[in-house]
Amino acid sequence: MLGAVLALALSLMLALGPGSAAEDGMRFAPPPVEHGFDLRENWDDLWRRVEDRHGRPDPRGPLLQPAPELQRPEYELTLAVAESPLYLERDWNRRTRGAQMFLHSDDEFVFFNQVRLKEYTPVGPVGAFGIRYDRRELRGIRSSLVQLTFAFPDIRGTGLFVEIRPIARLEKPDLDVDLAVGWARPKLGSVRTRVFVLDPFNNASDALAQNRAATQDLRVVQRNPSVGLSAEAEVSVLPSLRAQAYMGGVLPSRSSYYYSTLLEDEQGKFDVEREQSALLGGGWLEWAVPRVPVQIGASTTVIRTHQHDFNDRGARLSRVPERETRARAYLLVHLDAENVTRFPGRLDLELTGSTRLTEIPAHTSEFGAIPRDQSWLGMLRAHWLPTRTFGLELAYLVLDRQAEGDNDLSAYLSETNHRLSTRFALAFDPYVRITFGVGWDLDDASNRYDQGGMTLIARW
Repeated sequence: MLGAVLALALSLMLALGPGSAAEDGMRFAPPPVEHGFDLRENWDDLWRRVEDRHGRPDPRGPLLQPAPELQRPEYELTLAVAESPLYLERDWNRRTRGAQMFLHSDDEFVFFNQVRLKEYTPVGPVGAFGIRYDRRELRGIRSSLVQLTFAFPDIRGTGLFVEIRPIARLEKPDLDVDLAVGWARPKLGSVRTRVFVLDPFNNASDALAQNRAATQDLRVVQRNPSVGLSAEAEVSVLPSLRAQAYMGGVLPSRSSYYYSTLLEDEQGKFDVEREQSALLGGGWLEWAVPRVPVQIGASTTVIRTHQHDFNDRGARLSRVPERETRARAYLLVHLDAENVTRFPGRLDLELTGSTRLTEIPAHTSEFGAIPRDQSWLGMLRAHWLPTRTFGLELAYLVLDRQAEGDNDLSAYLSETNHRLSTRFALAFDPYVRITFGVGWDLDDASNRYDQGGMTLIARW
């Protein structure tokens, strides 16, 4: 059924004629980089965490699973160095085509890596087709998602748009579909509503397996549809002030879990009935100081998930709530010959302060348990290009982390760490930017080297 709907959407695009919809820049001639932050990628990351249950430590476990017990004390320092700078985030979100990736050492045997690829092409005069690939391989995350987009981006010039986005997966039961309807105007902002249909083919796959007597160690049957909703708005009426607001949730959904050791007949006997739901929210505000190349902003995201397990008599067996709140304040400065007379090259300064609070119920783990984990992270980063293509990036980071729970693990994670990151920078604007280098431990004089890696951003 889904295939028929998507085929119909694509045929409608093709049938409307050979023209082309407007693009956000000529192919292989992208516009100049637009400096500034944007919260959209962070918001979409929350939903990708919910959608990709096979990317979480336990595919059948809670929706978030932050897994602090799998991390190292400087985990967030490593990610802060490796991820794309804040001042390039808006440009990434405004563009429909491009790539981001990083590769960064975690220890002697592990490389963290992240890849984001997206492409978007017109289909007929009013349609468009896109494809996006997201891979994140970190501690506690092994996610690899391919998302297709069938879109009508500007219906009759009104700014209205419709997008259908299925996620193609190896696991049939975990295929998801995202439907977005909204309105957008470049100088005003946008509003959209999204509906996420999660695991819609789970029961069909289960019925097929049952019909063929396929062995399933854990059989899952949905008792009602699993649906997520999101309302999203961006406002940029004032030239110097921009804001975004996000709100959403996963509606309560119930599934029966049948374990193979408890199956007694053809009908089986469910061991657990599980109910899951979530609430998500986020906001961002940025002020571009008039007549000065400075931007000041703040953002926050919140996710609350709930999981309840019941036995076959309806009595509650367990309750697993998860809470994670992130907040950030930042100051961005961009200096070049266009805004400062005779400035030598280009300089981007990024001063950020962020906090994270993770709360999960007490639990058992082979590594220990951390029910409450809070961190504070500060970073000052300077990216200087004295020539057109070559430069340096220097960053100082400090992380204070307080983990509460298992004594040994808590003592291991609860530290204050300082790091200096030194990198070379290459810029082939407006196409490719690369930074690569190493970090230096400012706390351990006996072992100064503190991980290395590279970050790449491509535009076309």
